[in-house]
Amino acid sequence: MPVQFVDLKVKPMAPAEIGRFIDRFGLALVDTEGKHYANAGLKYMKMTEVELLARIERDPALLRLPFVRADKRLSTGRDEEAWKTMLD
Repeated sequence: MPVQFVDLKVKPMAPAEIGRFIDRFGLALVDTEGKHYANAGLKYMKMTEVELLARIERDPALLRLPFVRADKRLSTGRDEEAWKTMLD
């Protein structure tokens, strides 16, 4: 299966692409257990969804990576079962 790797530090995700993943996973794609989230002080902040999305666009390290897209199938985080279904 051909793979395209995108370094989010070099090329941030387009808002529409982030939207596709949010439509599927909701804000569960934000890594609220990650040290980057804690270091940014987000555990104690109240943010609207719009504010959080703007923050994600500026700081992709807040996301539960990797994001994997195969045609219309999506997965986030290390989800090997989902990856296997993408190969079918």
